[in-house]
Amino acid sequence: MGKQSKHNESAEQFGRCEICLELIPIEYYFHKGDIIACQECGTEYEIISKTPVKLLRQEEGYDDEDYQEMSFDDD
Repeated sequence: MGKQSKHNESAEQFGRCEICLELIPIEYYFHKGDIIACQECGTEYEIISKTPVKLLRQEEGYDDEDYQEMSFDDD
């Protein structure tokens, strides 16, 4: 009986979306620091670790153009 390798590159790993709870496949070609999206709801995550799988949800950022569309009344 042969030894099994701890690191099987062809084994598919999964993270779980915090929003819709769907599984997110972590493909072998993804690397730490890559940004991936949930296929179900589109929430974006940064890969923090592949073994074990750890994902960090990306917050939506705002830029100056977003604030220019807002109007503020000074009463």
